[in-house]
Amino acid sequence: MEKYHALEDTLTKERGTTTRLGRTRPKIARVGELETIKDLIMRKEPSEGFFMLLERQMPELTFEAVALRHPNQFEAAVVEAAEERLRAAGISL
Repeated sequence: MEKYHALEDTLTKERGTTTRLGRTRPKIARVGELETIKDLIMRKEPSEGFFMLLERQMPELTFEAVALRHPNQFEAAVVEAAEERLRAAGISL
């Protein structure tokens, strides 16, 4: 998955120690990538990873951006929520 690998690599470099996303990896293992993406996008508040990626000028790696690149994989409500979250954050992809 694009987001968690890129964010893990970035955090590992910044911190100088191996960093893994402790909630995302297990959730993907339990329910799969698409369900994890959907769940995080449909949350009322953005995930910590969303903000971490924006802070590092990597909005194209958010799960919201992934959903917009693959709209046929998600329900319309998920794609709309992804668009709205990015728009609210001032991100135009």
